[in-house]
Amino acid sequence: MRLHNGIDAERLMQMLRQNLIKEQDQWKPKAYNSVDIDTSEVNGNQRDEAVRWMLFLNRRFGFTPETFGLSVSLLDRFHCLVKVRPKYLHCVAISCLYIAAKTLEEEEVIPSTVDLVKISQCSCSVAEILRMELAILNKLSWNSKFVTAVDFLHIIHGLLMNYFPQLLKGLSDMTPSRHLGLLMRRLFCCYSDHRLMTFRPVTLAMTVICLELEQMTPNWLSMVIMVQQMAKIDNEDFIQCREESGRFLTSNKLLPTGYKFSAQKLLPKKSIKRKASILDDEDDIYDGIKRLYNEDSNDVRMSCAKELHQDNQDNFIQMTTVSAN
Repeated sequence: MRLHNGIDAERLMQMLRQNLIKEQDQWKPKAYNSVDIDTSEVNGNQRDEAVRWMLFLNRRFGFTPETFGLSVSLLDRFHCLVKVRPKYLHCVAISCLYIAAKTLEEEEVIPSTVDLVKISQCSCSVAEILRMELAILNKLSWNSKFVTAVDFLHIIHGLLMNYFPQLLKGLSDMTPSRHLGLLMRRLFCCYSDHRLMTFRPVTLAMTVICLELEQMTPNWLSMVIMVQQMAKIDNEDFIQCREESGRFLTSNKLLPTGYKFSAQKLLPKKSIKRKASILDDEDDIYDGIKRLYNEDSNDVRMSCAKELHQDNQDNFIQMTTVSAN
């Protein structure tokens, strides 16, 4: 999904309704076991490590945020249907990413299976990935298109920009694409916590936006209630998801954002100063998502995941090498 400034609120509402219907038909929560309960099945911590590795690979291959979101959905859905042993986890993870790429990416971006094995250092053979890919598709009845929290984040953010176009005017050097990039970074972080995957995708996306609005405007509650009603999000689930996501993002130093609150920040005359260190870290975040809003004529293909996690590249390379050995 790629949203642009030209899409009006009516079209966004139609997209929201369609995705809510798909979510109701498709989504199933997956509760992973604790670490020491059953060593014959992938536990939550192992799943989270695999998701972080998938995010690194998503950046490495230049895939879009939508591809990463879909790959995680495929991974969790497959675990709902099959009891996966830990030794097969990396093969399942790389296969889910490959299926998602084939579903959403342009043909010229998708690597060959040989290159996939070589670049990812997944310790799987080409034949093993092809067999696993077939096994996953068979279990999913060859349906690889699922609605994800990434999709809902795009839509809800677009609705906010339509209904409240003045929302970002109080923040210096902030554009819709940059703002969406910041939200995407937090959503990606939430994907790496299996406990948050028990919530509906629309609830998780709305939670990320709620945590942002709380720091941006004193009118955040009315905005949240409006979108919550549009998306038909259960209040109890929403509150629980907001609390757990807030704690997790804070522990990962993604909250608070660094905005300095001002009662007049929605007025165009004043500009809110943000921490210089945060601005420096985020300057390269939103470039990969500019194309969603046509703010840059540069046609170079970039992944939002690539921009968001460059600073963790060395750690992921080390983790990938260890997994391969």
